[in-house]
Amino acid sequence: MKSDDIKSKDKEFYIQGYTRVPIVLTEGKGALLKDLDGNEYIDCFAGIAVTNVGHAHERLVKAATDQMSKLIHTSGRFFNIPQTLLAEKIAEITPGDLKYSYLCNSGSEAIENAVKLVKKYATSRGKTGAALIALEGSFHGRLGYAFSLTGQSKYKKGFSSYANLQGVVHAPTPYPYRSKLSEEECGEEAALAVENVIDYHTAGDVAAFFIEPILGEGGIIVPPDSYFNTLLGILKERDIPFVSDEVQSGFGRSGRMFAGDHWNLKPDLMTLAKGFGGGMPIGAAVATSKIANCVQPGDFFSTYGGNPVCSAVALENINIIEDEKLVENSAKIGNMFMQGLEDLQRRNTIIGDVRGKGLMIGIELVSDPSTKKPASEEAKKIVNILKNDGVILGLGGILGNVLRLQPPLCITEEQSKTVLDKFEVGLSRL
Repeated sequence: MKSDDIKSKDKEFYIQGYTRVPIVLTEGKGALLKDLDGNEYIDCFAGIAVTNVGHAHERLVKAATDQMSKLIHTSGRFFNIPQTLLAEKIAEITPGDLKYSYLCNSGSEAIENAVKLVKKYATSRGKTGAALIALEGSFHGRLGYAFSLTGQSKYKKGFSSYANLQGVVHAPTPYPYRSKLSEEECGEEAALAVENVIDYHTAGDVAAFFIEPILGEGGIIVPPDSYFNTLLGILKERDIPFVSDEVQSGFGRSGRMFAGDHWNLKPDLMTLAKGFGGGMPIGAAVATSKIANCVQPGDFFSTYGGNPVCSAVALENINIIEDEKLVENSAKIGNMFMQGLEDLQRRNTIIGDVRGKGLMIGIELVSDPSTKKPASEEAKKIVNILKNDGVILGLGGILGNVLRLQPPLCITEEQSKTVLDKFEVGLSRL
């Protein structure tokens, strides 16, 4: 079968809910991918920050097949060993007092369950928990409250009230590159704006504040240190729970196990998915005891959540990240990428900003460095140029002009140098 046949059948039978890269992928190994036409690519997007340990890792394949040969499904009505051992491991590696996990099937589900938890916690304290706060430019998913918490209108057009559920409000994003203030002032101003949002856009009864420690889909926006220093004090003073969405930034992606570790964040709740399962559909909402203790039997249930195969793979995935020191490699190769990209920035005015941590890097393109006018069309072109030259990059950002460099954490120095060389050639072609 040819790739054109698959593309044609896909258009005939599959709901075209998103724009695909015109590649039919057939296999992968480590940081490399192959398509149906025999082309090979260095993967610098990792299935949107999912295949952190690389494609087709032998230990993940073995964990899946071993568990499938014993027990594939139980439902949430029964105990199963991988689910319990995974929950124990999550408690071991997550920060602060996080301990209790609720396993589900995706990042959107993890957010939905986090919303349920903070709402139940609020009512258990005699409050309504009517309001939820997230950031402008954020991305938390495309279902229910996850969709409403997402602070980007481009995803919400045509979905009416489904994309704007009652009680969800948004606060300004600390976006240093597009601020006229210093980095420190930008962080402080954005944090102080949260007080205004609470006072003027809610009834004061806030169930939780949701934030990605590093905004992924929004353009790999890294908040200044001053932001968290001020924000956490405000939330503590107002007794508002803090939910850290680590769906995209977790499991070594940022050069730490979790992106919040860069700021020593100790959230009341954390959401996990993507790099959590190494490619398997699994997510989690992880809570402290004060949040988890409000749950009663019957409050939550998932037919597939905690599936033994997904849980076994996720547990082995975490073990691989630790055993192969992929967090450390993320920091090392990420630093190498940043240095190389900053060098290219000095010689190419179209690169307005290079930012990120570890292997979660954003390259913001602008057509005019003085006005910072977004170079959205040029960003699309460079992604296509690199794709034709054997490198897969992501594209995102609030303004659609940010190249997203998020390869598997096992990417080598040699592969990284090749990517930088091809990127430089691509810029010259552009």
